[in-house]
Amino acid sequence: MELILNEYIDQVFDQLVADTQGFLSIESTLDDMTSGSMAPFGEGIRKALEYILSKADTMGFSTKNLDGYAGYAQLGDEGDLVAILAHVDVVPAVGDWIAPPYSAQIIDNKLYGRGSIDDKGPAMACLYAMQAIKECNLPFTKRARLLLGTDEETLARGIYYYLDREEAPVCGFSPDAEFPIIHAEKGTIRFQYVLPSADNEILSINAGTRLNVVPDYACARLRGITEEQVAACVNDLSLRTNVKTAKDEDCINVEVYGAASHASLPENGVNAIQNLLMLLKGLYPDADSKLKICIHALADVLQDETDGKSAGISCSDDVSGSLTINTAILKINEKDSVCKFDIRYPVTYDGKDILRKLEALGTKCCAEYELLQHKPPLYVEKDRPFIKELEKAYEESTGQTAGCIAIGGGTYCRYVKNTVSFGPVFPGQQDLAHQANEYITLEDLRKITKIYAQAIYNLIK
Repeated sequence: MELILNEYIDQVFDQLVADTQGFLSIESTLDDMTSGSMAPFGEGIRKALEYILSKADTMGFSTKNLDGYAGYAQLGDEGDLVAILAHVDVVPAVGDWIAPPYSAQIIDNKLYGRGSIDDKGPAMACLYAMQAIKECNLPFTKRARLLLGTDEETLARGIYYYLDREEAPVCGFSPDAEFPIIHAEKGTIRFQYVLPSADNEILSINAGTRLNVVPDYACARLRGITEEQVAACVNDLSLRTNVKTAKDEDCINVEVYGAASHASLPENGVNAIQNLLMLLKGLYPDADSKLKICIHALADVLQDETDGKSAGISCSDDVSGSLTINTAILKINEKDSVCKFDIRYPVTYDGKDILRKLEALGTKCCAEYELLQHKPPLYVEKDRPFIKELEKAYEESTGQTAGCIAIGGGTYCRYVKNTVSFGPVFPGQQDLAHQANEYITLEDLRKITKIYAQAIYNLIK
């Protein structure tokens, strides 16, 4: 271990915290309404990318902004390229927060803010880790490049843009998952069913914000039922959600409140959409329209499950565990009605077989199937030399045994060969990514910066 790196990080830690707060204060969510030159995904993401590149400039790194799609800060001019894969975009800040999600407040030594864990806090930690290596004048023979994507939470267009135009690394890691080392990531399938339009009783439904977030809220505008009927049906079904109703002229507005979580861990949340579908089936037992027939079928195959058992797609393996499904977005109106899903499937399974089942399931549900995205699984052998260097950095920094694990989440590593995820969530900690009250403790911010400094140096020295 290079103790001089830890000492330097302690000296500049207050500035690291301040810069992270500034970074978190930028609402860098996808915003097509403000897209433009150098801002393909909106002004917020543009500002976030420029913010961290500006910090890197002042630290003396060479930087490049690739038309707002990606950017990088580089340490060193010669030798093989080692990449640190991070991203500046975040998911919307839904739910109730202790502090405003973009205020970057510190409460009880916890830095609250959307992106504090996923992925702005770790990105800034890696920039300071590189600065520590640079300022401590340690010798190295390779280059380290902090590669900053802008569209990781949606379609990964930023990383594709980079790979089409710039040098690919020989190895690297992403600070965007868990410790110790993530060598396997489940395959991801994102698809939608185009549904029948609203009928004369189910007038509209609006639920969900992002495919990779378990929806914690769903709202339906209904006719032909009473508030008392809703209350009785909720009681009969023993739903895990909180349901509120309000009369609106000759209609009833029904609000279903669940609990958000990352789509890779849907069992940690409560899906408001799936509970709403079960409620609607109970409220309208006679499926007398195309929409109601579809809703009955969806309620039956989804239930309140996260493993796809009733849908006939459940599967698991010893490497990465069970398939998960998240009913992410449901929009019903008079014109365009759609239900969107996010599936994470085990690394040893055939994704094409699952796709065939989903198409057949759509027919069963009287809906039109459309594939939105298919990302095959990631699997990197545990004995790669660069993985051994990451293990060494983790074990020397924490005193804990390192090892390789699998996750359901997806990172940039599945697009870049010979890379694995490495932190920032420690074993036993709750992963707050995509959840309300996302935070990183100041102690953990200091700790991950030191681990990343040791790891980056191990890879480039």
